[in-house]
Amino acid sequence: MPLLSIIGCELFKKEIAQVLLKDGAIESLAIVNGKDADLEKAFRGTGARVRIISADSIPADLRKSKGFNVILTMQSVSPKSNSCKLSREIYEKIRFYGNISDGILLLYGHGDSELKDVLSGLKGSKFRLKAVANCPGISSGTSMLLCSGNKADKRSIDQEVLSIYEKLYGDMKTELGMADRS
Repeated sequence: MPLLSIIGCELFKKEIAQVLLKDGAIESLAIVNGKDADLEKAFRGTGARVRIISADSIPADLRKSKGFNVILTMQSVSPKSNSCKLSREIYEKIRFYGNISDGILLLYGHGDSELKDVLSGLKGSKFRLKAVANCPGISSGTSMLLCSGNKADKRSIDQEVLSIYEKLYGDMKTELGMADRS
């Protein structure tokens, strides 16, 4: 069965968690370098086996399992983030997870033109890649507001962002042959 890697913006972790919590088809969820007790606790309420792992110790059974497995990596963004450095880190993560995954979702919400460059540099890869970078449905104002000091933990779920993420996740599951399983 497929292994899906999700690289998400920490600012939108509630929306990402909501999408995954609705999917009953996930057998195992590996949270890379998980440091968020609330996020981990939310997933423990599902039927999925939840593990906190480090990027350098991805369990081999995620790839060999008969079930649908997800690796979740959250990328932090701060007002002091250098966009070139962030883009480079995202590119490296996509290349890394592309070697072990059938598909990668890049779930961000800010309009960073450099992410377009990252994505164009990955054309022709052997894995499926879908991204929300530069998504017109998510205003850059939303991200800038969050980056300017509002904590992601203190805000409510953005229904517009959630809807966009749900569609992208559904599209990826369809491409992986998992559309009818949830």
